[in-house]
Amino acid sequence: MAILSAPTSFTPEMTAASSQLHAGFEPRQFFYNINWRSRTYHAGATLTGHHGNGSDFAGFVPLLACPDPKRIDIRASVRTVPRQWLVRTYLERAAVRVYAIIDVSSSMFFAGEANMRQQVTEFVASLAWSANRQGDAFAMRGADDHEQAALQLLPSFQPGTAQAVALQLTAYWQQAATTASEYGRSAKAIPETMSSLGSQRALVLLLSDFYWPEALLQQTLQAGQHHDVVPVVLRDRTATAGLPGFGWARLRDMESGEQRSWMLRRGLHQQIDQHDQQQKQALNARFLKAGTRSPLWLNPGWRAEEVSRHLMESMS
Repeated sequence: MAILSAPTSFTPEMTAASSQLHAGFEPRQFFYNINWRSRTYHAGATLTGHHGNGSDFAGFVPLLACPDPKRIDIRASVRTVPRQWLVRTYLERAAVRVYAIIDVSSSMFFAGEANMRQQVTEFVASLAWSANRQGDAFAMRGADDHEQAALQLLPSFQPGTAQAVALQLTAYWQQAATTASEYGRSAKAIPETMSSLGSQRALVLLLSDFYWPEALLQQTLQAGQHHDVVPVVLRDRTATAGLPGFGWARLRDMESGEQRSWMLRRGLHQQIDQHDQQQKQALNARFLKAGTRSPLWLNPGWRAEEVSRHLMESMS
């Protein structure tokens, strides 16, 4: 399913201006929980399976297996039969990779009650800030019909990543508004983008409105099954609500450009509302069946505390 929009006057200047971050924007830090073990060796906050100089107790081993006399445990040693010196071992903590995969298809340019492009920019910049503050590497990808090289960012621990991401996204929205067509771009390259992340497990936040065909959604979830995927759903209320109560309306499919005329009436409004609720329930069930975390429905006025609560409570 693709999002429908009433035909409105569209100018590149309007879209470019709406893509700008407001002057007082600052990245908001939120927290996330990782319940699997990192396999990297870069220092971070996630538990690993590597024995070393960490603070998480792992168990006892013979002194000959771990020749570190300062960690000898007398009480554990005297209980062994036959007698042998035992030392305490600890697990290290390391960094993980955090990816933002952004759907930049035509439906993400919907102009309604909220500025979806600014919402994406603020959330991704805050994600980069939060990941680096937690000691993790942040990376970014974007795709519509093709993977967008302008939105590619390799995993980075640099402190200024959040600001660089905000500038990179803002520049992309402005360029897309002046050079790309308003309609006709789908998200069919998202599965390929997910596959390009590699086999090493990462935390992946997939940002989209998810007005996708079932086949595309299934391919994307299969491509990301090796990762810890958090679907982030962005939708504008005016896409399905706020239509005129009665009369003829001409609606356009933003991804195919197809136009249809509808006779708006009370019964049709009820059908639209019911379909919207059923589609949300089906989407939640589809994510649950695929083994992802529960989706984060990102409201226009989202708060860092609410995002932290969702990410800390949800488990893959």
